[in-house]
Amino acid sequence: MSSDTSFTNETVDLDHLPKYEEISLKQPHSSYWKIICINLVIFFVLLGIGAGSLLLFVDEIRPNAVWIVPLYFILAVIFFLLFRLSFKKRGYAVRTHDVIYKSGIIAESTTIVPLNRIQHIELNEGIFSRIFKLGSLQLFTAGGQSGHINISGIAIEEAKNIRDLLLKKLDLLENPTTETEA
Repeated sequence: MSSDTSFTNETVDLDHLPKYEEISLKQPHSSYWKIICINLVIFFVLLGIGAGSLLLFVDEIRPNAVWIVPLYFILAVIFFLLFRLSFKKRGYAVRTHDVIYKSGIIAESTTIVPLNRIQHIELNEGIFSRIFKLGSLQLFTAGGQSGHINISGIAIEEAKNIRDLLLKKLDLLENPTTETEA
């Protein structure tokens, strides 16, 4: 062992660390709200059909219609409001060394994934997403389920560009000689 290098373990000044909270996050595409609404309407139509069938065919439940029907509509309004608030709170940023995703209403969650932790990337387009030319990027990490990021509501061309950019960066991280050989 050489005595030329000495081990140091200095205290980090937390006031001088970069503040991720100050990063300007990009919001999901405005058309993504339409997809959320379509999914909620489908859910509540199916729920309404089920509740209506019970009220129509089960005699014991029919007297409870007085509170089941208003509860159904209150629940629908609450869901729409929560999803709208959630939609406005979402944001993402792709930086040189990491990807940031923020979401949540009551419990706000910010996930920061270093690029060297990303194992693979998926680009997904659902039925309604394709209609509005939107997609979702899913980033899978080496850290397990808690580190995965699913960014929905990105314009498909932008999602493809982000995917390609991240794949290039990942390739450079895995093969650093590729850049110097070119």
